[in-house]
Amino acid sequence: MKTVQQLWKERLNGYLSEMRKYLRYIFNDHLLFVLIFGVGAGVYYYSQWVKTLDPHFPAPFIMALLLGAILAWSPIYTYLMRADIVFLLPMEERLKGYFQKAIVSSFVFQSYWLILFLAALMPMYVKVKGVSYASFFLWLVILFILKFWNLFVRWNVQKFQEKNIRLVDLIVRFVLNAVFLYPLFNRTNWLLFVIGAFLLIVYAGVIQNKSREHILKWEMLVELEEKRMMAFYRFANLFTTVPNLQGDVKRRKWLDFLFKKIPYGPHHVYTYLLSRTFIRVNEYIGLFVRLTLIGFLLISFSHSLLFKVIMALLFIYLTGFQLFPLIRHHDEKIWMMLYPVSKERKKTAFMLLLRQCLGLQAFLFAGAAVFRSWFESGIILGAAVLFVFLFTEIYTPRKLAKMENL
Repeated sequence: MKTVQQLWKERLNGYLSEMRKYLRYIFNDHLLFVLIFGVGAGVYYYSQWVKTLDPHFPAPFIMALLLGAILAWSPIYTYLMRADIVFLLPMEERLKGYFQKAIVSSFVFQSYWLILFLAALMPMYVKVKGVSYASFFLWLVILFILKFWNLFVRWNVQKFQEKNIRLVDLIVRFVLNAVFLYPLFNRTNWLLFVIGAFLLIVYAGVIQNKSREHILKWEMLVELEEKRMMAFYRFANLFTTVPNLQGDVKRRKWLDFLFKKIPYGPHHVYTYLLSRTFIRVNEYIGLFVRLTLIGFLLISFSHSLLFKVIMALLFIYLTGFQLFPLIRHHDEKIWMMLYPVSKERKKTAFMLLLRQCLGLQAFLFAGAAVFRSWFESGIILGAAVLFVFLFTEIYTPRKLAKMENL
């Protein structure tokens, strides 16, 4: 029989192996280049924006809110599986060391986000407060301590069955994180800092005492772990086929009017199927709505024409690139082979749907700039339409051909 240490090593190595298997596809495509380009443009305009800040800008308040939210988001990576409910439940008392390692593992993986966001916020903080970058390391140590506190509280809260308690805990930890960090970053009102520290200790103590009245909720722990892995699989599915991916589907009857213009007949079977799939599967429609909304807001509030054009093209590319898995969504279903329609019809239908989605994005992004300048809106629309044409007529056929060889 395996020891707890052997079980932990096996689960952690299995998780890392799963990550490596998909990450080599994620970081081996054109998307990485585009992301680097987009991040580079964002860093440039961010640095230009920082230069315009004055000492009255609420940098400490913004840092407290953002970092407080990141700290409050503290999932525990347990690596549990559905079968563990049966086979590991009798060993619960012996698994204390396993779950302690799970908390440490969660801290290690999530600490990268703290380092990244703190490094991104430091130029703004240094400009406003007039301090040196040496304070970065002090803030980082404090954030690491807060991260352990959030993970500790989150683990104890997960012993409660009620979902509303976990939501309340998330909000409370966010508020306590922000209350603790704000006077620290602002370098004033130390009484508020002491009160925040006191509340952190009291809240952790109360949660720990209450959690002793409960036992581990194995079904909930497994469900949370499955949701966490499914989120990663959805992301990996943008780059390669993920066999064990399960997508959420909703009817969305109120959008049926979109399909009335699709002609009836065998030549349009894939047009109808892929359109229905795009609307009903949350993975695709959610992706389109999120990227469109983010791009629209960035263009709306930007004052630089070059930045607007870059953002419009970047988000159109990201949307188009991440919709490619749609063409293979039904490939595992045997009834697809019964269609007396050539595969070329499927490609044509996908390219038509892609052209419509990206074209709609192009007009929306142009509309985001029309309130400031008709000229800028026309430039964005022209650049976006040209990009959509090149993407769908040149890049997409090559990408589909490459996907067939995988």
